[in-house]
Amino acid sequence: MATLLDALAQYVDVLSRASHATTRAEDRTTYASHLAAAAEIFSCLHSGRLSDAKAIVGDQRRAYGWGYLSGDEGATATTAFDRFASIIEASNAA
Repeated sequence: MATLLDALAQYVDVLSRASHATTRAEDRTTYASHLAAAAEIFSCLHSGRLSDAKAIVGDQRRAYGWGYLSGDEGATATTAFDRFASIIEASNAA
């Protein structure tokens, strides 16, 4: 579980920094949405509900696929999400 929480913390850190660094106002609500989803994932992991966390990650995969975050910040956030999602999707920890 610690590995999942560490990976989530790294993802949230990247999202937060990208959100503050972006100069695109239209991206800020998308960053806020991803940060809110990360908070939900944290709650699920903290409560031992890995399957619920994985479901949110699936929803976020679709959101990243539909949306677009601009610039280097967006590319960094997308890469961080992909890294985190791969870790949680491969996890069998409870």
